[in-house]
Amino acid sequence: MMASAGSAALAACGGGNEAMSADSVVNAQAVAKSASASGTVIPPAASITDGSGAVWTLVGGRVNRNGAGVATGSPAALTTILYYNGAIYAKNSAGTWFKNGSPWQNVGTTDPRGVASAAAASGSKFYGINGHLAYGSGIYKTMSAAAQLAILKDLGVTNYRADVADSGMAKTVAAALTGAFKGSGVSILPVLNPLSAGWNTSLSESSAYTLGYNLATGATTQLKGLVSHIECGNELDVPLKISGDGSSAANWSASAWPSLRGVLRGMIDGVRAIDPSIKVGVGTGIPLSYRALQMLWNGVSPNGTANGASGGASIRWDFTCYHWYESSGDMLCGWQNSKCYDVLQALKDSFGVPIWLTEWGWNAQKDTADQQSAYIPKALAQYRSLKDKYNIESIMMYAVIDDNYGLIAGDGVTKRASYNNFKNFIKANPV
Repeated sequence: MMASAGSAALAACGGGNEAMSADSVVNAQAVAKSASASGTVIPPAASITDGSGAVWTLVGGRVNRNGAGVATGSPAALTTILYYNGAIYAKNSAGTWFKNGSPWQNVGTTDPRGVASAAAASGSKFYGINGHLAYGSGIYKTMSAAAQLAILKDLGVTNYRADVADSGMAKTVAAALTGAFKGSGVSILPVLNPLSAGWNTSLSESSAYTLGYNLATGATTQLKGLVSHIECGNELDVPLKISGDGSSAANWSASAWPSLRGVLRGMIDGVRAIDPSIKVGVGTGIPLSYRALQMLWNGVSPNGTANGASGGASIRWDFTCYHWYESSGDMLCGWQNSKCYDVLQALKDSFGVPIWLTEWGWNAQKDTADQQSAYIPKALAQYRSLKDKYNIESIMMYAVIDDNYGLIAGDGVTKRASYNNFKNFIKANPV
């Protein structure tokens, strides 16, 4: 879904307005002023400007708005002031937070930013989302990395998937990681996209290997020391399925298989040549394409039979990537030849490495806004409940901004009802 089209489509996706809401932008600036895990500490006489232009200061243990004292209802001296998600918060010396209002609301001792801060502190990558940070046009180009980060922090996600098709796009990701994202607690998962770098299924295995290797070394050179994981390829299996549901070796193209195997081997070797500490992931996009992954892992090539032929080069990766959308039903019951099949169990048993669901989302072709909103907490609850059983390290929804699949519409501003469902679930269910 993310980057299965060529470079022309890459440049065309994600158009819309060039700015997010003023509140979100100001929030990002305020939180960045003087960050701490427990809140944004503003020294005496320092100030924050909110989305309406009002100036808030903390002087002598009291909150002032435009120079006038504001009664907070706090019995103890205030030590911290925070502007977050369009609201002013203040914390007293006893550790209790108050939210601005008439009257101010006592919101307890939990950081108003909820699990965003807790997840960042723990290093969890579980709750993630897709975007197109390095696109050369459209909303992801015009919206700054800081503004995108503000959305991610508001949602509570700590893992951002971004496609990379050349060293220039990798440089854009690197700039975000050394700039706005630095110290934010939000990591970025680059996904290398050879389709937009000229890969196709007619290439020989050696030519595909060289293409993949060059793409990976060029990108990883920019990202070395900045990322812990890189995904190699995005839905490269799609043009290779020639029949059936993908669960048999006979469903895959024998003539195109060497090109797929070659480009994957090249990307993996290229990443490891530059930075062997980076974990590499390989995945597929078709619902029952776990069989294609098993074949790659075991050196099996399709030859028209159900089992395929052994003797090919085997591939090893550090985490298994997989895509699963609502339109495919329940991942614990993928319909294989009219029988229920546990795809997650197959992935766990076949490879013994962590699983990352690098894309999941609603059925954009059929779902109403209400159905989208209902699907989000349902899917999040299921995957969270299965996390330990199947060793699922990350679940990355598609997408943060998209006219069809996004929590925010393509204009970068309009939040769908599902946005708050996503945010509220994460806040209530930290990992």
